[in-house]
Amino acid sequence: MKRRMILCLALILCTLYANAAETKLFGTAKDYAGKRLSLLTYTDRIIDDTKTLAETEVDSVGNFAFRININDVTEAFIPMDVCNGFIYLQPGKSYEVTLPAYRERNLPMKLDPYFTPADYLLQAKEFKKGEFNYQMMEFEDAFDFYTMKHMAYGAPTDSVQASISDLRRIFIDLDDDFQFQYKEYRFLLLLSLAPKVKQDSLIAQFNKVGADIHNPAFWDLFNNLFDDFVRKKHDEEEISALFDRIIETENVKMYFALLSNQYGLTDSNLKELVGIKILYDLTNNDLYEKSKIVNMMRKLGGGILSDSNRELLAHVIIKSSINMVGTPAPDLEGLDTKEKSHKLSEYKGKYLYINFCNSRIDQTHKDLTVLSRFKDQYKDRLEVINVFLFDDTNRIKSLESNFKNKMIFLNANEPDLVKKAFGLKNVPSFLLIDKDFNFLLSKGTEPNDELRMLMDQIMK
Repeated sequence: MKRRMILCLALILCTLYANAAETKLFGTAKDYAGKRLSLLTYTDRIIDDTKTLAETEVDSVGNFAFRININDVTEAFIPMDVCNGFIYLQPGKSYEVTLPAYRERNLPMKLDPYFTPADYLLQAKEFKKGEFNYQMMEFEDAFDFYTMKHMAYGAPTDSVQASISDLRRIFIDLDDDFQFQYKEYRFLLLLSLAPKVKQDSLIAQFNKVGADIHNPAFWDLFNNLFDDFVRKKHDEEEISALFDRIIETENVKMYFALLSNQYGLTDSNLKELVGIKILYDLTNNDLYEKSKIVNMMRKLGGGILSDSNRELLAHVIIKSSINMVGTPAPDLEGLDTKEKSHKLSEYKGKYLYINFCNSRIDQTHKDLTVLSRFKDQYKDRLEVINVFLFDDTNRIKSLESNFKNKMIFLNANEPDLVKKAFGLKNVPSFLLIDKDFNFLLSKGTEPNDELRMLMDQIMK
């Protein structure tokens, strides 16, 4: 029996490798000479997790090449600081592409919590009528036209249905499995513009189409239907009371039963994804205590059948737990003004007040003055660490000289990673870490009189 299982597994693996084919993406981009480029794909659009398909160094004259083995059509992109260049890759194909002139984010972009790189379709020499990427571009242009028409002139159900029929007729030749599914998701998204089409009806149709997490159109429809779902339903007294009970008792069975019975989510993969999405959104609003939602997430894993969904849930829990009181703080590395490297964990054993800041922000100068007094008041019991993001060492050195080394001044090595690791949305941001290197306060920790009173209580 054991031998038979091993043989079956071997056959499955052989089949997978047989279907995989090397795909090449290459080109010349002189502006990027000496830079490292990555080719990524999204694994989900709940927390926008990505995985790296390949990496490459651009040579001295600008040549670059990615080689990957894929089984199916894959939407991939190259992040280029201010933009992301997307392309649909097919197994066994080669694509010669051009990249836009290199442009680095300016400081306002780096500090803007809402900055999102612009998406565009990479240009390739072989993109001609009938080619896969060209077909996708034509369909998206037509879909955008009908969407804008209904948003501008109204969306009676009959009119929207007529638009969908037009798109079906015009793009009947988009019959690849990926394209067919893509169109079905887009048609439901277009139908959602019709005010008389109830959300429950759309969910029922979505349930029939099923979940294809590798199709970007799936995620667009998914987020359109389920973004902030509980808050939207909270005015329905019965549903509100039911969710209150589910969260209070952390009852996973009742939760999945609600999704099945109330909303007709019988496709297990889709139901699990919706279950994860709803709870993740709840960690970002004030309807319920965040720790209860995270506990509910941890219990949810026992009711999830899909390995990929369990993996996604684990990543969602990690992201949701960032900054949560009582959870371990991540470490970070930065350079002091003498170019010596330091880790945050070096200061473990004291209370750590971390000020994530930038010397070009006026508020930073005011905060440093207040924090200097904090350091004086609490002396050896508190370490004030000013972590500068996207900053210049000489400017930081000039600021430090005003405070006679009472506080620690560090220039973050990788500011983008620091922002992600600590869940920072704004600069300046402030966090308080206890002696055991756990988050003690993660909200409302600005250096002011309110914090001083809290610190007095903590020190006592």
